[in-house]
Amino acid sequence: MQARRLLLAGLALSWAILTPALRATTVEPPSFDNLVNQSDYVVRVVVKSATPEWKESNGKPYISTHYELNVIEVVKGTPPSPLTLDLLGGKIGDAQFAVSGMPIIEAGDETILFVHGADTKLYPLVAMMHGVYPILHEAKSGKAYVLRANGMPLYSAEDVSLPMDRPSAALKQSTATSSVQPLTPAAFIQEIRLRAGRVQSNPNAHAN
Repeated sequence: MQARRLLLAGLALSWAILTPALRATTVEPPSFDNLVNQSDYVVRVVVKSATPEWKESNGKPYISTHYELNVIEVVKGTPPSPLTLDLLGGKIGDAQFAVSGMPIIEAGDETILFVHGADTKLYPLVAMMHGVYPILHEAKSGKAYVLRANGMPLYSAEDVSLPMDRPSAALKQSTATSSVQPLTPAAFIQEIRLRAGRVQSNPNAHAN
């Protein structure tokens, strides 16, 4: 029991050490331009495996999860092959290291990821939870829709700039006879590619 308390205390201290670097990316959601422009690559993937591992920062333990990813589609940039990512957070036995606001990514999940500096960043997803877009497949219809990291549907590419607790403005357009549908993966990917081309042709387009 004493060893467990010491272990958990070490995790809490590690979180205190790592949190300042993470907070800087979560102060404000990025604009869609910034999300695309800051990504070294954007990929649609299926998670092959998710393996939590013990690591250390300044001699203090924390848990990171190692993901092996199967790339279905490259949307922007050139990802490494094979593609793996190490993301802060995970659970080993009774010990759990959680990153506030981040979704739990598991083996078998399909998602669109915006990635930068995978070899040098504590958390390689752009703007943390704003760089993860799970894909939901409806069991009955077979249709696929894009979600935000909080599990809510993504109705517009511009909605990536909204705080996680703010509903999409597109919902206000819904009426009794017409409802707004969430973006499909193909529609979201098309928006990303169009915006990536626009930002590349105008380097100042993302500034605000």
